Amino acid sequence: MIWAGGDRAAVNGLMIAFALTLPYHVMRTAAAAGMRVHVLGNGASRGLRMSRHCRAYHRSRYAGDAETLLAEICELVRRHKIGILLPSDDVSTRLLATLGDRLPVPSFPVPAVATFDLLNDKWNFTQFCLGHGVRAPEAWLFDDAASLRDAVHSGAITLPLTIKPTNRSGGFGVFHIRRPDEIALIDRVDYTPVLAQRHIAGESVSITLFCDEGNVRAHVAQERDDIRFRVFANPDLLANASRLAALTCYSGSVNFDAVLSDEDGLAYLVECNPRFWYSVYLVMLIGLNFVELALAGPGAETATLDQGEIRLSLREILVQPWRATRLDWKYLAYNLSDPVAYLAQRANSYDDSEVAVPIGEMSQYQPVERPVPAAPAVMQKRGDTPCFTAARQPVSAGKAP
Repeated sequence: MIWAGGDRAAVNGLMIAFALTLPYHVMRTAAAAGMRVHVLGNGASRGLRMSRHCRAYHRSRYAGDAETLLAEICELVRRHKIGILLPSDDVSTRLLATLGDRLPVPSFPVPAVATFDLLNDKWNFTQFCLGHGVRAPEAWLFDDAASLRDAVHSGAITLPLTIKPTNRSGGFGVFHIRRPDEIALIDRVDYTPVLAQRHIAGESVSITLFCDEGNVRAHVAQERDDIRFRVFANPDLLANASRLAALTCYSGSVNFDAVLSDEDGLAYLVECNPRFWYSVYLVMLIGLNFVELALAGPGAETATLDQGEIRLSLREILVQPWRATRLDWKYLAYNLSDPVAYLAQRANSYDDSEVAVPIGEMSQYQPVERPVPAAPAVMQKRGDTPCFTAARQPVSAGKAP
């Protein structure tokens, strides 16, 4: 619980941001929860100044030194009577976790640093899942694209595969190689290392949890394509994600990309975003505000949504208004009520595709055998919260199983 009693509408919040798209929707969600949102950040986040929901934008001098950011936070908390801090992207979530008890006011719940590093790194996340009974696809890690290509040509690993970077979000750098004529996609890889996962044919979905030390307080399963966004219920998906949250004693919001397999109908967790997620505002429009959940404190029952759908084409809503639902109109109003910010994002005025926690900043892990740890991953105590770690070990061509 981070807010108790009083007039929640009066709270001043300070959101830390270095990207634009995700922080924008987090800011809108916080504003809808009654928060007056100040923003501290730099880089692409400067585009947030164009939103009418941004109380003030404060440019940060942060360039990798957490002490610089802490000093800026303390100054803004004093000057603007800030009552709560809010992460908004990968970098800010890890920074607030790193600063921890040194922060001058409460923060929206975030995971412990070691837990964030475990789950944010797609290789370590997959290894941990496979070693602890959480359903996930088989995976291999390669030093570079050339090593991956050699392994595919030699038959060390076989198609179908999904390849991706270990530390990016938003689908950047993800390629699906299902047929031999798609192997050339490997040439488009411009990052290292390269994670290759067994591609599972099925329905791509996701699930978001809000947790308190591993206990799930809210959950929403969701599906999105170019046409619609919907929420639904899937007990197997929830059970798989909840097991991981419990194992890591997770606190805060966490989103899992998953596939509902065509072959066996079961849910496989593909990757994890240990932070707010891109469709947080769509879930809010349907009826569940994850920022408000934290502000309100623990409830008697677990909050969830099991149905609701939004059409994602503003043009179709306007051209065929008689087909629009109440949720469609809420989506239209959300976008058109903040027109300058909406148009800036549509025009891709600010590129935030490179905003990510550098691999070198994340915790180091002891290597273990692949693809499944031979023994349970090490558990490290951080205060009263257990944080689990797993191994990172790039492989070269010829060494994949």
